[in-house]
Amino acid sequence: MDKRSVTGLRATTRECGTDTYVPGMFLSGDGDAALPPDELCLALDNLDFANRGVERVMVTEQAERLLDSAEPHVNPHRTWLAILSLLYAGDLASADAQCERLARDPAWAGSVRCQELLMLLRARSSLLAGRARRARNVLKAVLNRRPSASPACLAVAWLVEALVHLGELKCAHQVLLERELAGPLAPDLPDRAQILAARGALHMAGGHFQHAVDDYLACGSVLDTSSVANPAVIPWRSKAVFGALGARRYDLALALAEEELIAARRWGAPRGIGLALHAVGVARRDDTSVALLEEAVELLALARARTELMQALHDLGMMQARRQDVTAARRRLDEAAVVASECGNTFWQERIGLALERLGAPDNASTLTRQEEKIAYLARAGYSNRCIAEMNFLTVRTVEFHLSSVYRKLSISGRRELVAVLSPAAS
Repeated sequence: MDKRSVTGLRATTRECGTDTYVPGMFLSGDGDAALPPDELCLALDNLDFANRGVERVMVTEQAERLLDSAEPHVNPHRTWLAILSLLYAGDLASADAQCERLARDPAWAGSVRCQELLMLLRARSSLLAGRARRARNVLKAVLNRRPSASPACLAVAWLVEALVHLGELKCAHQVLLERELAGPLAPDLPDRAQILAARGALHMAGGHFQHAVDDYLACGSVLDTSSVANPAVIPWRSKAVFGALGARRYDLALALAEEELIAARRWGAPRGIGLALHAVGVARRDDTSVALLEEAVELLALARARTELMQALHDLGMMQARRQDVTAARRRLDEAAVVASECGNTFWQERIGLALERLGAPDNASTLTRQEEKIAYLARAGYSNRCIAEMNFLTVRTVEFHLSSVYRKLSISGRRELVAVLSPAAS
């Protein structure tokens, strides 16, 4: 995209009286005529309401009117803004229908940039629906086209997120390394918030909890400067909750979870409320936690947010197992296994399978003692045996003895596998 298109869209946001955050905002069709500012004002204002997390019904209706009011090739920017609004509202069916319409439009088929835009929209919808494998393949195809900086950064962020969902952590890290996005990020990097959120997810999956918290909080800071309060844009607070729990920052975890629940309820989308309830349930760590996770499961199922549903079912089952409700735990883990199978997510199928095996171990042989559990979670968080010993006033030999017992009970070979078998929600 040339600099005139970038400057034009930025000028439009100012003329509309707002400075709206738009992921991948500098996509445009090749050879598109300059668009008059008033053609974008309605779409930008609508997305601004979505960013602030208010008037969800109005945002959805306005997005649909914008998409029906003109041929999409006339104003691809407006089409991008309107479909993003539908995705934030949780209306994946309408977003998918619009993408199918665009795929049949000859003008979009003849534009390289419009094709990139369409591929990004389809990938995002797939990821939100739990089809991470499909999203991964589409996003790799986008990057193989060597797009310009802004769509490339967005594609990288969403690709890393998809790879993390699939348990392909080495590949995710390699994607960041190849783009020089694994270290300090430039302040003017396109879609910096998206990259930070993706890195947070990768750190979290790798057991680097404090790094995950740092990136998620930095993501929140970037969004805050753009007046983005809606967790549907990036649910950075609820994601950071699990990192904070893993880092044993319990007060921070609870504060972030409750703040996100307030914002999610204000927006009113079942997916966002379900995500926030999941986070609150694991952060509270009290007698209300099971009920909160059960409500989260209901809402995530309603939203057809299958990846998050699978994770919530897993955490609910593990929580019930720790409370000695083995029957309920097995039922929830079986449900999680079904969702993982439907998503074609072998990583989560294996993880849930291990949880079911431990649940069925004879004489509760897989149950960790309180001391073993404490040491296991510290090892999962990346602390060395010596650090764990010093923190708990133990000898290194004692720590090694406890970890050996943990590995035997969990049927794993070493600390690297703790990431897969221990949930930070239980730490």
